[in-house]
Amino acid sequence: MTRAALPLQWGRDGLPTAPQRILLVQLSAMGDQVQTLPAVSDIAARWPGAEIDWAVDARFADIARQHPAVRRVFALPLKGVQQAPRELARWRALLGELRALRAQRYDVVWDPHSVLKSAAVARLARARLRVGYRAADCGGEPLAARAYQLHFARPPGVHGTEGRRRFAQAVFDTRVDGAPRYRLGERLHVAPPQRRALLLAHGVSRPHREWPQESWIELARRLAARGVALKATWGSERERERAQAIAAALPAGAIELTPPPSGLDALLRYLAASRAVVGVDTGFTHLAAALRLPLLGVFSATTGPEVLLAEDATLTRTVGGNGHDPEVDEAWRALLEVLAAADAAGQALE
Repeated sequence: MTRAALPLQWGRDGLPTAPQRILLVQLSAMGDQVQTLPAVSDIAARWPGAEIDWAVDARFADIARQHPAVRRVFALPLKGVQQAPRELARWRALLGELRALRAQRYDVVWDPHSVLKSAAVARLARARLRVGYRAADCGGEPLAARAYQLHFARPPGVHGTEGRRRFAQAVFDTRVDGAPRYRLGERLHVAPPQRRALLLAHGVSRPHREWPQESWIELARRLAARGVALKATWGSERERERAQAIAAALPAGAIELTPPPSGLDALLRYLAASRAVVGVDTGFTHLAAALRLPLLGVFSATTGPEVLLAEDATLTRTVGGNGHDPEVDEAWRALLEVLAAADAAGQALE
């Protein structure tokens, strides 16, 4: 197997003619799971007979289960064990999933996560070949690269969905010239809501990805002045306080604040019932892109818009990123373009 090199040529260099058993290791987080789905679609299109399994943190297992080409999901309760290391039940659940994974044999383990915890999972798997990023691209954990026999060098400036598709192309000889196919929510049926509102996806787990609260308030005021119905939710106390501050600055009834949906199905239905989404670099935003919703991505000075690749680019705009924190006027102009595109596509706001 040491003769093989990237890009792999199946049927040569000691490789089988086709990858029959594939293990994908992408443990977290929500946005990264969503960004991996098109690469899975590419693999399934190139090798329709391949069996694709996915090792993932249990918190995000439902995203992996949504893709029809994924045969089996190993839901590893990694975060649960970290949060309660003395609870034996959580350790038993983790060890049970790892034993089930170890019982399988794979032609290739593909790890687009490539950090220490994913490298440990990849190394535990029984496989002919393990492929991950080179040390310089292992998310600040270069030791992870030692788990892989072959290493992929991330193309400069290529991240997110496009980066994973390029990585998959080098491993599985896939095509990346078409629009990404997330295949998320294909089985989802949403009844038309009585009031379709624009979602402000303001919450993000990392403070450096936040957009200033005063910017959210000003944008919401402009939308409310146009009579656009708004909605928002939260996932932490910090986000709840921000949502309440936005609501306090608007006329009564202009925005609906709801607790966070519980479970992926509820979250997808909540998103799918939106007429448009304005979001920072968060899982909500990437899910909206996958669901082909009208979308404005608002990126911080330290995060680039290249991480967001929508299934329908005509309904998506991005502002900020790459050293630029967008002003409200810039976001407003881009949002008007999104709404105009939605109108042209028959998805106009009431």
